[in-house]
Formats: sequence, structure tokens, C-alpha cells
Amino acid sequence: MNKTKKIALFIVEGITDENSLSLILSKLIGSKLVHFHVINQDITSEFNSSSQNIVRKIDGEVRKYLAQNNGIKRTDIKQIIHLVDTDGTFIKDDFVLEDMNHEKAFYTMDSIKTNKRKNIICRNERKSSILNKLYQTNFIGKIPYKVYYFSCNLEHVLHNSQNTPCGQKSLYSYKFVDEYVGKEKQFVDFISTNSFAVKGEYKDTWKFIKKDLNSLKRYCNFHLFFKN
Repeated sequence: MNKTKKIALFIVEGITDENSLSLILSKLIGSKLVHFHVINQDITSEFNSSSQNIVRKIDGEVRKYLAQNNGIKRTDIKQIIHLVDTDGTFIKDDFVLEDMNHEKAFYTMDSIKTNKRKNIICRNERKSSILNKLYQTNFIGKIPYKVYYFSCNLEHVLHNSQNTPCGQKSLYSYKFVDEYVGKEKQFVDFISTNSFAVKGEYKDTWKFIKKDLNSLKRYCNFHLFFKN
């Protein structure tokens, strides 16, 4: 690979994340420079993940990506951009409410409702410690690393839909691409100037999302990627 054209590797949870952003980012940055690696899980919430092993696990995902892409070497990766949902992970336990009507976590702007309250509290404890580790991590395997959040999830930020059914996520992603492909600068304006764009430097935006109920509300710091 041409040494002057190192790639930006985006690590995302699911295929709808890639569908929503990959083409738009490729138009903005260059199709040969933007690569996506879909984990197909939330590695920051996974039961076997911890603040002690998360950097190693993400480096393992980089190795998987390299194994799947012959001809690309670790030295070809200029930076790793990890996109995550906050899922209300930083709220206090008091705002995780027992509700037998919700088997899965149901998010509102001021609570998480679930019939598995203890599980969600444990998940929040695990995920918050992992995110605290990651936003203070500058390199993974000697590659510059940054983690950006969509709160409380990607659809919440891009579509103002906090509890999007799985089937609807694909429809939203295609709609989003239709809206912004060919209008990529408008996408940068959308992600940068909307009221959900958190002001401040990188670590300031993380300190903000950790406060009060902010990790449940509609906020994002991905605009800093374009600023930097």
C-alpha cells in the first residue's frame, strides 16, 4: 500500500453503523482511505470484557481485520476510530428501574426500564469502567486511537429514535445515506452544529457525557473527528 495513503480504520458494533456512515465518510475522506471493521457485538458491554483486557481485545479485532484483508499491514493503518453507544451507562443505579414490561433495556431520557435490573446495573458498571479506560487510551498496538460516542445510541443521534427496532435500523441507515450522499459537507454540518454536538475538547466531551443523565440523552462527540 502506498505509504502516503494510510487508512482510517473504523471499528463499529453492527452492520447498520457501517451502512449509515461508510459511504458518506468515504466520499469525505477517500474511498481507499476509509475501512470499516464490524464487530457484530458491543465489545464494551460484553460479559468477558473488562478495563483490564479491553485494549488487548480491541487489538485482537485489529488482527482479525488484517487477517481478513490480504495486502493490508498494521503499518498501513494511520488511526483507529472506535464508535460506541453510551447506552446510559454512566447513570446512577437509582435511575435503572425494575419494569416487568421490558425484557430488554428500554431507554428514556431519564431512566432505563428493564425486568433484569441487576443485570443492567452490572453492565453499566462494567461498560463505564471500560469507556473510562478507552477514552484515556491514545494508542492500540502503536496505532493512534480515539473513541467517539453516540448517545444514547447511533439511531438516537442520527434519527432522534432512542429505542429503534432492529428491522427499522436498516431502513433508517439507507434513508440516511440517501439524504447525505452527494451532500457530504451537509453531513459534517449536521453532526457538528446540531444541538447534540457536545462542545469542548475531546476529554471535556467525555467528562460531560459522564455527568448526571447525559449518557441517556441525545449527545455526540463525533464532530471532533472532522475538527481534528
